Amino acid sequence: MIMADRSFHSPLCRISWTDVVHGTQHSSFGWDEEVELRFGLDLEQSFWSSFETSQFFAQFCVYRFGELVTRFDRSGDTRQELPGAPATRLWLGLALGRAEQASGTRAGLVQFRPQIFFLRHNNSGNLNPEFAVAPHDHSLMVNQFSPSGGGFTSESLVGGVGIPAGTPTP
Repeated sequence: MIMADRSFHSPLCRISWTDVVHGTQHSSFGWDEEVELRFGLDLEQSFWSSFETSQFFAQFCVYRFGELVTRFDRSGDTRQELPGAPATRLWLGLALGRAEQASGTRAGLVQFRPQIFFLRHNNSGNLNPEFAVAPHDHSLMVNQFSPSGGGFTSESLVGGVGIPAGTPTP
């Protein structure tokens, strides 16, 4: 019997780390504290020359006991709107005004697992898409008792080149 190889990425990109943060705090948050769901994306240098135009589709997925609780979708032009482009090591994040947005308005333990894919085109037409899925879930605790309080419901795509300061070593 031949077992299928479980692939979490295509040849030109991969997710190298995940993190959930509020300032210097990682993995445990008050219900109404601001949080960022983050992941590191490594791209082969040839990725940037492999297409004429491309769209990215990032999905920030949160699960509870294996069931999808919430999914935040972000997309745009890869060269113009992907934070950190055209670097080969970058990070993406989704800044949320309240941690409860990630946990589906319920306190408790949840798991964050991001994914991203790229639709690429050149003058000959469509190219094979590139994709990456985090190979592991990143667990976080959302507590209904919040020390800071007062967050507003909001969400925005953030990111940049490299790895943000304070991120645990992948």
